[in-house]
Amino acid sequence: MSEDSANQGSAGRDVFVSYASQDAAVADAVVASLEKLGIRCWISPRDVIPGSQYADEIVGAINDAKVIVLVLSEHAIASPHAGREVERARLCSKGRLLVFRKI
Repeated sequence: MSEDSANQGSAGRDVFVSYASQDAAVADAVVASLEKLGIRCWISPRDVIPGSQYADEIVGAINDAKVIVLVLSEHAIASPHAGREVERARLCSKGRLLVFRKI
């Protein structure tokens, strides 16, 4: 992932990527593939501004993203954090939630 994309704020990001921590390698691969195509992504913890409120950063990034991508797995289904991100995305997405199923 490029240093430029890692140092941007959440504003202007095309995609917010939600995933369970156990699926970080898959989520990172999704982000790398999208960013190779010039699609700007927001993913935690990479894009959380040091010293900021983690939850506030996530909510802001979800609200600002054009599309929310969920890496769906057993871990994501069991994760209360991923569940809250999906619920937040559902409330503000207006049809922008895409699901990437990990198999």
